[in-house]
Amino acid sequence: MKSPSHNHAEIPRILKALESRGRYLVATHVRPDGDAVGSLLAMTFLLRRLGKQADPFCQDPIPAAHQFLPGSDSIRHAVGEPESYDAAIMVDCGDYHRVGPPLEEAIGRVPYLINIDHHLNDAPFGDVFWVEPRASSTCEMLYDLAEHIPLAPDADMATQLYTGILTDTGSFRFSNTTERVLEIARSLVNRGAQPSFIAEQVYDSSSPQRIQLLAQVLATVRFHAGDQLVTAELTRQMFDDTGTSPADTESFINHLRSVKTARMAILFREEQDGVINVSMRSKGSVDVASMARAFGGGGHFHAAAFRVKGSALAEARERFTHEALSCLD
Repeated sequence: MKSPSHNHAEIPRILKALESRGRYLVATHVRPDGDAVGSLLAMTFLLRRLGKQADPFCQDPIPAAHQFLPGSDSIRHAVGEPESYDAAIMVDCGDYHRVGPPLEEAIGRVPYLINIDHHLNDAPFGDVFWVEPRASSTCEMLYDLAEHIPLAPDADMATQLYTGILTDTGSFRFSNTTERVLEIARSLVNRGAQPSFIAEQVYDSSSPQRIQLLAQVLATVRFHAGDQLVTAELTRQMFDDTGTSPADTESFINHLRSVKTARMAILFREEQDGVINVSMRSKGSVDVASMARAFGGGGHFHAAAFRVKGSALAEARERFTHEALSCLD
């Protein structure tokens, strides 16, 4: 199942790199979502099926909604001896720094770096990289990689890949849901992925504390520009009040985006180190990736984010709400 719309020119270089090395450190970004966890585990399992040694790493805890994925309990959070690895593979990281400082330092001591990602990036990194912004997810790209080996996903890998595709397409609702994506999902179901079970784990397994946190966030919602822009905020105090963490906030912004009149949604999240995370979603012709890049972030046309240092939450919300309004003109 090949797709002429995707650029597979880098796959042979990646396969060649995989052939000549034996032990891999596989890493993904901080605050991992479904595609991050799915691609981290699928890449690890793929390498092991090729007879390689591979260890998965993520700086942050895996969200409860993704702990059902095969291999999630094997994900490590710190690298003991980075020099023992022949190569590092970063998946779903639009920026080298997104793995977080500890993993970034460890990966810098590994002699070879492979980068596989689907985020738009003006300056891809790595000794060899494959960046495909037209792919729905990094998990879609790893499906392509497995096809080119060829290596048919088993039930575990099918579950990992399906979960990443499901979450990054918004349950096949977003504009990145193409005919090819649906064909891949069908193939993964045939290989053992169970759609109803996966959906239940991802979407119907919230803790009471997570719902309490969501309620506090929704209480901060404001509407702007005739309800075309929806904003909300999430403070450190909310985490303390509910006994939750940033891992519990995945998909919160989709509640803002779900407003019928909304063309753009922004969630301002106060982080522990005094940084404000600005997460954006959009519909139609509104390009949030451009705004994110203007402030040092990145992402996709309809989903992007950036971080702000040295600003109070209220100030950041006021400033970037004003910036966002200009995107709606």
